[in-house]
Amino acid sequence: MKTIVINERGIRILEDGEIINQGLFSEEKDIPQELKELLSIYENSEVVTLKIQMDMEKENEKRVKEIIKECGWSLKERKVLDKKIIKIIVVIFFCEIFLGGTVFFKKYLLKKQNQNLKIESSDYKKRVILLDRELKELDKIEEGEISFKKSEIAEYLFSISELCKKSDIYLEKIEIREKRIYLSGYGDRIENIFNLKRYSLMDGQVSESKFDFIKKEGELLYFLMELEID
Repeated sequence: MKTIVINERGIRILEDGEIINQGLFSEEKDIPQELKELLSIYENSEVVTLKIQMDMEKENEKRVKEIIKECGWSLKERKVLDKKIIKIIVVIFFCEIFLGGTVFFKKYLLKKQNQNLKIESSDYKKRVILLDRELKELDKIEEGEISFKKSEIAEYLFSISELCKKSDIYLEKIEIREKRIYLSGYGDRIENIFNLKRYSLMDGQVSESKFDFIKKEGELLYFLMELEID
């Protein structure tokens, strides 16, 4: 199956990790027409994977997908991690702070009401007992029931980020498919790329690590590595 990669360097058509065709564009608006010319040279249409590795306007992205279909090709969407994952983690973090603060504030109000009622009159004794029960329930929530565990995706992101930083490697894309993680990126030294594989195998969650390809473009080495996780 072929893959169409669009980034600031141009448009590339890959098959089995190898570049089989490519084109350049000067402005983002030229991308759909350039892609149409690249696809028009093929007699047989196929199913392709589209990878957009740049910030593109929604209208141009929509037009790119339309061009692929107009040329008779079928589009297979890839589930690629992007900035949305970071936004989800931030939302979880602020939800935890908000809920924790709400519980703390409610406990403070209940304690204050409890003390005032005890001073004012014994007629409110039943109410005081109910408030005491509510405080005990809130204590249980504060001790054990408020827990925002990091998702597996977040854990993998942080772990992979540390491995790449340690190996002096730059990632372009991360893709998670069930029990496998696909890393695509680049570095300027082959030793650093192999260090990434070595360090990943030291991670207790990774049972297997292998390269799908390593290729040199200019002064940089690009790679696609596959990790199998337990």
